[in-house]
Amino acid sequence: MPFSREPDYFDSETAPALVVKAGDSIVAKYNEFGKPFEIKLDPKHYQSKLGTRVEVIYELSHPQKAVVYKLWGYWLLPNELAWSFGVFAVLLGVAYATTHRPHPSAIAEQLKGEEGTKKKYQ
Repeated sequence: MPFSREPDYFDSETAPALVVKAGDSIVAKYNEFGKPFEIKLDPKHYQSKLGTRVEVIYELSHPQKAVVYKLWGYWLLPNELAWSFGVFAVLLGVAYATTHRPHPSAIAEQLKGEEGTKKKYQ
């Protein structure tokens, strides 16, 4: 999972960014090697955070492709969580379908409880 993030967690740098209003949008402004960069932010989440600092993560080769470094939005993505839940639900359904109604002969065999003698090393 840490290798599936973009920008990559292990090959990236972090920097503080200032949340400001630029025109009718809200951006996070940061500097890399003295050159200013900015990324657009969601106005409804960052409207109340104007003037605060957030941490951004970016690759040195592409500092303009930064994202805000936080749990929800960098590590946890809604589409990945939806796919994970979907796969879990399918596997749970398969497990339930295979164990829900066992064949009567299988139940009788288990209730018989006869186990043959087993050698220690077979």
